[in-house]
Amino acid sequence: MASTFKIRKTVESDVADLQAVEISASQAFRAIDGLASFADGSCATKDQHCPTIAAQTSWLAETKDGKPVGFLAALPEDGALHIYEISVHFDHQKQGIGQALLAHAEEQARSRGLSELTLTTFSHVPWNAPFYEKLGFDILADKDCEPRLLKLVQDERSAGLPFPEKRCAMRKKLR
Repeated sequence: MASTFKIRKTVESDVADLQAVEISASQAFRAIDGLASFADGSCATKDQHCPTIAAQTSWLAETKDGKPVGFLAALPEDGALHIYEISVHFDHQKQGIGQALLAHAEEQARSRGLSELTLTTFSHVPWNAPFYEKLGFDILADKDCEPRLLKLVQDERSAGLPFPEKRCAMRKKLR
């Protein structure tokens, strides 16, 4: 599928497209009991996207004709590239775009000398932890998280998300 889209660095003028992709991607949550509210239109703000764009660690997948279909936003933190968001437009899911974005992020992390990819996610949503596990990520017990990652997952658990007990941190070692 890589021949049907390309990946490039995100620029600030892409933010509205990133938001549209994120809102579309969230429609998949309608199929998960207790998570349908995620499909009701909330997405990252321009201010939330700007740090990843400035760090050049936000990438946009677009069709050959320039239509945005997915993105990954991350930041280097404590020797890791932490993935804050990966979204694929609902109409383009299950076409290898998310996997390609993760492979691109991994390549970029390696080129920067970073030792791992990290993220937080739901353990029970099929396109969350099970998807990442297939790509070499491991679910971390709280006791195995470095302080930065433990704080992120604990903050998410206490932020009022549904199924807080299902939030987990994940890591893929690169060295």
